[in-house]
Amino acid sequence: MDRLTPLLAHFSPKAAVYFHGSSCQKTRFCPQSGQAYLHLVEAGQGALLLNGERIAVTEPCLIFMPRGDAHQFEVQHQHSLLLYCATLDCGEVAGNPLLAALPDCSVIPLSECASLRALIQLIWQENQQQYCGRDAALQRLTEYLLILLLRFIMAQGSVQVGLFAGLADKKLAAVFDAIHRQPQLEWTLEAMALEAGMSRARFAEHFRKVVGQTPAEYLLNWRLTLARKELLAGSSLKQIAPAVGYQSVAAFHRAFRQRLGVSPKEWLHQLRPTAEQAA
Repeated sequence: MDRLTPLLAHFSPKAAVYFHGSSCQKTRFCPQSGQAYLHLVEAGQGALLLNGERIAVTEPCLIFMPRGDAHQFEVQHQHSLLLYCATLDCGEVAGNPLLAALPDCSVIPLSECASLRALIQLIWQENQQQYCGRDAALQRLTEYLLILLLRFIMAQGSVQVGLFAGLADKKLAAVFDAIHRQPQLEWTLEAMALEAGMSRARFAEHFRKVVGQTPAEYLLNWRLTLARKELLAGSSLKQIAPAVGYQSVAAFHRAFRQRLGVSPKEWLHQLRPTAEQAA
């Protein structure tokens, strides 16, 4: 079962590689709204300073910060870190389920993942040459790197509660796959429990324990996340409502306002006031 493709279909990452070289002393990175930071440490030792925490960097590793927090690398005098740095844009939508489900920082030693090592070797080779299409190749390879990272996190079970814990759970994986692929269907508690092969009571309890919210809450958040994405793309409420499981525009409008405190039009205006005023 492919648990990531339905999510990536809605929130496919777009990479921008902006640095490859030695980092000496203190190298600062500013906060990036709506973007994630990805760093490959090829060689050297130092520390990552993030949100008041000092994380030792002692071997080649992949570092991923999904919320684009400000941070800096620190190395001792006369030492350096060899870095490959990129940002990943996974879409403008607030509450991106992929990014929201991850910790502020994931550090994966390359020694622990053979598939990462193989891909990173390709990245190093591509980066050192001046082949035609080099920049496009690096962009695609970096996007693939994120997919390998997400696979590794699921396989390791390193996220104990939330979406990735649910995707890694054998009983819940089928439920997530179904509602991610077909949000327009009438997903009652009974229908979701049937997908999991559990009773309604056991399913509801297990889902909340693993994911940290009720099935109904997750379904609502998923549907409204998709709806916000479609609003940004210019779709009408008549198009959006049935596509995300609402039988009428009024029902969708009501659910949107109850959850977000504003109407769809007001939300779009707050997010893009200049664009909407010009339209």
